Amino acid sequence: MKKSLLYYRFYGLAAKTLCAILLGVTMFAPSFAAKHPTKFVAPIQSTVLKGKINDEKGAPMPGVNVTNITQKKSVSSNSSGEFSIPVEKGDVVTFKMIGYVETSLVANQQSTVTIVMKEATVMLENTVVTALGIKREERSLGYAVSEVDGGDLNKAREVNVINSLAGKVPGLVINSGAGGPAGASRVIIRGNTSVTGNNQPLYVIDGIPIDNSNYGGTGGGMYASGVDMGDAISAINPDDIDKISVLKGASASALYGSRAGNGVILITTKKGNKSKELGIEFNSTSSLEQQLTSYDGYQSLYGQGIRQQLNTLAIQDYNTLNKSFGARIDPDLTVITGTGARVPYAYVKNNIDGFFRTGATFTNTVSFANSTETSGFRFSASNLNNKDIIPESGINRNSFTFSGNSKFGSKITLEARAFYMNEDVDNRPSLADDAANIGNSFLSLANTVDQARFKKEYKNADGSYLDWNNGNQYRLNPYWVINEMRNKTTKNRLLASVQLNYNILSWLSLQARGSSDQTDVDYEKFSPRTTPGALTGTLDQNNSKYNTIEADALLTAQKQFGESWNLSARLGSSITRNKRTGYAMQFTDQAILDVAIPTSYTIQSVSPIASRKSYNSVYGLLTAGYKGYLYADATFRQDAFSTLLAGENSKIYPSFNSSFVFSDAFKIDKKYISSGRIRASVAQVASDTDPFLTAQYYRSNSLPFNGLPTGGLSTDVQPKVGGLKPTTTLSYEFGADVKFLENRIGIDISYYNSKSKDQLNILPAPVSSGFKTTILNAGVISNKGVEIALNATPIASKNFNWDLTVSFARNINKVESLAEGTPFLVLSDARWMGVSVVAMPGANYGAILGYDYQKDPNGNIILNPNDLQPLISQDRQVLGKGIFDWTGGLSSTMSYKNFSLGAVMDVKVGADLLSLTNWAAAAAGSLETTLEGRAEWIKSEEDRQAAGMTPAQWSDAGMVRGLVPKGVIQTGINANGEPIYTENTRAVDPSVYWGGLADMGNSVARPFLYDGSYIKMRQLTLTYRIPAITTAKLGVKDVQVSLVARNPFIIAKHVPNVDPDSNYSNGNGQGLEYGSLPGRRSYGFNLNFRF
Repeated sequence: MKKSLLYYRFYGLAAKTLCAILLGVTMFAPSFAAKHPTKFVAPIQSTVLKGKINDEKGAPMPGVNVTNITQKKSVSSNSSGEFSIPVEKGDVVTFKMIGYVETSLVANQQSTVTIVMKEATVMLENTVVTALGIKREERSLGYAVSEVDGGDLNKAREVNVINSLAGKVPGLVINSGAGGPAGASRVIIRGNTSVTGNNQPLYVIDGIPIDNSNYGGTGGGMYASGVDMGDAISAINPDDIDKISVLKGASASALYGSRAGNGVILITTKKGNKSKELGIEFNSTSSLEQQLTSYDGYQSLYGQGIRQQLNTLAIQDYNTLNKSFGARIDPDLTVITGTGARVPYAYVKNNIDGFFRTGATFTNTVSFANSTETSGFRFSASNLNNKDIIPESGINRNSFTFSGNSKFGSKITLEARAFYMNEDVDNRPSLADDAANIGNSFLSLANTVDQARFKKEYKNADGSYLDWNNGNQYRLNPYWVINEMRNKTTKNRLLASVQLNYNILSWLSLQARGSSDQTDVDYEKFSPRTTPGALTGTLDQNNSKYNTIEADALLTAQKQFGESWNLSARLGSSITRNKRTGYAMQFTDQAILDVAIPTSYTIQSVSPIASRKSYNSVYGLLTAGYKGYLYADATFRQDAFSTLLAGENSKIYPSFNSSFVFSDAFKIDKKYISSGRIRASVAQVASDTDPFLTAQYYRSNSLPFNGLPTGGLSTDVQPKVGGLKPTTTLSYEFGADVKFLENRIGIDISYYNSKSKDQLNILPAPVSSGFKTTILNAGVISNKGVEIALNATPIASKNFNWDLTVSFARNINKVESLAEGTPFLVLSDARWMGVSVVAMPGANYGAILGYDYQKDPNGNIILNPNDLQPLISQDRQVLGKGIFDWTGGLSSTMSYKNFSLGAVMDVKVGADLLSLTNWAAAAAGSLETTLEGRAEWIKSEEDRQAAGMTPAQWSDAGMVRGLVPKGVIQTGINANGEPIYTENTRAVDPSVYWGGLADMGNSVARPFLYDGSYIKMRQLTLTYRIPAITTAKLGVKDVQVSLVARNPFIIAKHVPNVDPDSNYSNGNGQGLEYGSLPGRRSYGFNLNFRF
């Protein structure tokens, strides 16, 4: 361990030394230039023309080639867009940059000029933001980058802005989960690369990598429960976003190192635009939320009860509250409730749906911005108030953003940014197998039991819990949950950075930056006395503090050589420190009723939380461009990880990519091909692991001895001898981007292939070792696929335009191998039916493992001859997978004069979903599929009783009518010793059949495995922009009014009764759901004013 510490300190010292060297350049380079004028200063001429180059929005443009044609001398504009070049009167000076219209002037008596570069009408794409925040022409990149404009995010907005990307980026898969508007989303770019680790991308805001830890979730264990606490990115205000760039391949993200092994999502925020006046913008969105899905597959013919009988006693109400195998529904009949009341035996329409309310979200943002030649700023304040569709649940979020910049002379620019957010969330819903999950409590409620009656029947006169289901502590009364079992979350987050840009020379600049990202999360959950499972009352209090400090420096050299070559080199270093501290406290045995504070409890327990993680990194980028049509990049990065031991805690990974714009190289007639390029890349990235996996550590325990608690220590994980290595991914990518008919039609195609080796395997340890588990490097996961984006403008006229984008992405995610002798690793478990989601060699990542039917050689289901239940397979088999085969999207915008109509569609195909909601509803007789044979069984029983025969006599006589299970029964063995099967014709009580099929132990999972494919309409907007002549009279620059809808409807799905996006958790084991709450749809309007 001592060696590891010294080794790590060496890398820390090396990174700090490099930062010092880069800063030293700022001190010595100017003096060196002064002492060696022949190397850095152009020959003295009669006049020096100075100026600044901006784009049409007023943003400075670095790297513009400024050429004195007469004297054949060239310079490039610096990072602030400034330049100086010697001229004589009459000299012709040109300004060139790929993607912009060439501009020229004739030198006269002027000493300073301002040049505005206009975008060319024929080009591949606009400038895109790449790794390290570097803006580059897309034509120069050898990898795929997708961008989404901020304006597409803040009209039909989501509470979690990341959900707004669904259907808009090929290869980006977003699962919003079941945690509601305050929950986290699972985001995957080009498949999963890790068995046990994080598979989600790195988020970078204005060049600052942020900690996007999930603050708490349900987990993927067999008893998955809890609430979704959300993550960092979910609270970003979309009004502050200028654009989002998605870096998909390893080449695109390699410069960010180990944290970017799963891709990068770059968020660029808005800044002050150049203006003589203060710019003010107000954006307001109001929307109403409703259920996206309902329990539409439930039957309405048979009501509460069992064995097709009517309840006549109060106790029967408690015992059969979750059973709909009673008599045929007849509103002229009455039944007795658990409280003794007599009510009609009538079907309650939209019963469960009636529990949920119409929610509402109101978001208001005001911003102030201004920019001059020497400084600029933008400040915004925003409030979001949400009332969820679940009663008593909601969010109040306030956020403030500031960005500013100021120039000090011609060489130094200082930039500062800060983002502060305060969020209060009341009553996050419990999920998965949690006893307080409302979905679980309601999913099998008998269809003649009005849920509204429990608004009053949830507590006794003394305030204690009123039993509603015969003491079932695993399914609590939902009204007790929302009214008495309160939980509250408070988050405070501050993200701040300071950046110094120093233009050392016209071709040499330095960027130095420091940032801090701090989040404080407090969570409190209260269960009052008499709550089943917590009879003496409990109070849980958790606090977590997340702190990330980062410092980086980047030295950039950029030079134009003649009119053919453009070279740039960047060398950087960064230091990152992550720290998490906090505690988890539980208080039990509430002595003072109605007072939920720690001193009200007699038993207390405290568990501290502490972890640290650090990186020291150096990196570089070399870029070359030839004649504006051939480009090549080479990068390297070395990371030193604190979580791995010496000798294995440092990794160097390179990348190379190239782009060839063949349309320019071969001067293809624009009538045929407006523009076209091909690209290729190869890259390697690595990832480390979580803290404490490389060393043995202990935790305090209370161990019983002679019935009394004693102190003690225990440890679970056996560290790998020799330490762990980083997981390494090698990726290849090839692509093409071609546009036709003056850019009216464009197609972008990418193919990629990657393999991630040295997977971290957490395995059961031998009993003799004294440990529960051991961890080692072994295994390979592969991803290969294709992405296609088609852009078209079918109609372009003076008053009417139609823009259309269609995307398709196919990914094959395989587990090639694991540790020797390891059949699979569990990603998540279901408590019922013996089902797991696993990583299994040779299978798709996220294979769903469970029991299937036993079948005869002809594929017929074999039934048990005694109870006619299907026989289950001897061993668990791969039944499906939790990941999609392919995804797609469609975006359409039609504009007519001042009106525009937009739509976004999201398509996901090929994943499977094991629905335990439908499994439990089938066992309760709630599903329409359980109706078969019921009428026949009732008539059969009536005839049997009229005949005075016992059930056994009736069965022996072959008189039983009811559900006839499909399948065969073994009736003998032939001469070859092979079984003889005969088609089943016998009938059984439907309630017995479905009760047995949905047995809580190991049972057949196949009937409840559904095709998880779906097509959703994600967004609809209708916008009207008030004419400028009208707004000018009102003293307003621009006004837009929009009618908006998010997730208005599902076009197609196969899973009944639940949202196909539902899952146990946002972890790696996708493909299981239980008691999922409905998704949300919203309708509203947006107002945008700019002054």
